[in-house]
Amino acid sequence: MTDTILVNMGPRETRVVTLEQGVVRDIHIERSASRGIVGNIYTGKVVRVMPGMQAAFVDFGAERTGLLHISDLADQSDGKQRRGARREPAIEYQLHDGQKLSVQVSRDPLGKKGARLSTELSLSSRFLVFMPRSTRLAVSQRIDSSGERARLLLLLQEGLAAEGLTGEGGYILRTAAEGADLESLRADIRFLSRLWSGVCRRKEAATGPQLLYEELPLYLRAARDLATPALARVLIDQHSAYLTLRSFCEDYVPELCDRLEHYSGAEPLFDRYGAEQELQRALSHRVELDCGGNLVIDQTEAMTVIDVNTGSFLGRRNVDETVFRTNLEAAATLARQLRLRNLGGIIVVDFIDMTDGQHRRQVQLALQEALQQDPVRTTCGEMSELGLVAMTRKRSGESLQHTLCEECPVCQGLGVLKSTRTVCYEIYREIARAAAAPEPGELLVVAAQPVINLLQGDEASVLVELEASTGKTIRLRPEPRYAQEHFDIAML
Repeated sequence: MTDTILVNMGPRETRVVTLEQGVVRDIHIERSASRGIVGNIYTGKVVRVMPGMQAAFVDFGAERTGLLHISDLADQSDGKQRRGARREPAIEYQLHDGQKLSVQVSRDPLGKKGARLSTELSLSSRFLVFMPRSTRLAVSQRIDSSGERARLLLLLQEGLAAEGLTGEGGYILRTAAEGADLESLRADIRFLSRLWSGVCRRKEAATGPQLLYEELPLYLRAARDLATPALARVLIDQHSAYLTLRSFCEDYVPELCDRLEHYSGAEPLFDRYGAEQELQRALSHRVELDCGGNLVIDQTEAMTVIDVNTGSFLGRRNVDETVFRTNLEAAATLARQLRLRNLGGIIVVDFIDMTDGQHRRQVQLALQEALQQDPVRTTCGEMSELGLVAMTRKRSGESLQHTLCEECPVCQGLGVLKSTRTVCYEIYREIARAAAAPEPGELLVVAAQPVINLLQGDEASVLVELEASTGKTIRLRPEPRYAQEHFDIAML
């Protein structure tokens, strides 16, 4: 369980880290220039219905239209939603071009894809999630005690009746509601009722795509969503934000007030608790294991691939034992890395081959146990005889790499560059094409310094042969601003 939350407030960036027994478990980053829109509610207009995809594109005021799939379309008949099921009538009979509707963002735009939208709206408070288009009452699956689940449902029903709101929407009791009393639930019910009334008023006044409700900023969401009974303290390093957070907690999370602290130490907050170093490591291609092995993590557009290697680990007994111990440690480490890097979608892990079936089963079990600690839902397949495990992890925003990094302008995201010799051979072919022109003159080759060095060194004899065969003089000029793969050839 989370025992400490660190909040670092920068001029244009907020960073939140959760610590469990002093170890970084989660990293959340929000930037004012590219703040996420998950949870925001908008009025939108259907711009295109696509029967072949059973989806529609909706203009909700963003740069790109959002995608509304039929599985995210609220059932208008009874307000209930049957996710994942093919429903009748098909989407073309439920939506039409130009239709106005209210939508909520369930997934931020990712790469070239627009946001994922839903008409099953929800609003969150400390203990409850309110679903105005549902009538269902439920309890978070993370509350294990059947007695506590039954108690909370009875309190919720009693609270709704006391507020005169029975049947006015559905509610889910969140994990934080464990141990809550009736007055706390009634306060949340009143808050959500007022919040939804405001959304409805703005919807009535809207004349086009417009924001109706904006999710809280990251540091306030952290107090609302990440705080648990085991939380020891929340440290925040900006005094004005600390005062705002304290005021928010006094109104909505009063039990957290005594655990709020303004950090005023000379050493930066993330440096003091090792979070800065951990964040930088989470961007690395390679993750070192304590045993001497390592993980190599590659994010691609289609999936994330994780390779497990023994590295420098030699073991003390035999090869099978060395491989087994490395894979066991890798299973726990990669589950933690998925959380740190916020990796989602399809993930394939290539464990080191194990000949012992019992070892494979133990590694599989260790991986599943480690994944159970992850609050994001992950579905894990069985390990193959080759040591491959395929899994899917629900996407919850962009990965840490996509948030903090951009594509390399030199290699265009490939991660590799053409060698200087490869570039030289491309230059030879371009010289042959340029020399085909009948006009006399000289050819000027402009390239990066390492390429020019090779052309003037080991490859100098080739240029002499080209000059003889083409009848043109070839001049070389280095250009320090050119990337290794970039060159130009001009006729003088």
